Amino acid sequence: MTSKKPFSISSLLELHGKRLGALRAGAERARSTLSQVDAVLPAELAGTVHAASFDAEGVLTLVVDSGAFATRLRYALPELLPKVLSDAGTPADRGRIQVRPRATPRA
Repeated sequence: MTSKKPFSISSLLELHGKRLGALRAGAERARSTLSQVDAVLPAELAGTVHAASFDAEGVLTLVVDSGAFATRLRYALPELLPKVLSDAGTPADRGRIQVRPRATPRA
């Protein structure tokens, strides 16, 4: 049995710093996009979207808890999309909605 020398945290950060930086930047973009979506949502849909992001093609993906909210959001999307896109400066004109329940913490 060979023993491996442990790595220091600083050496791991140096090794994976770019990857972690990219993840951090992506998370910040997603938070910003969600804030933009929340700002333009109609009052009856406020708080129903729990994640929002643009993919590589510029398609806006909104994640909601239930199919009922997804249906209501699909009807609001044509009006909502131009407002979000103009704030984000993204030239996309498409959006998609996914239903994914929020993760609940374990007791």
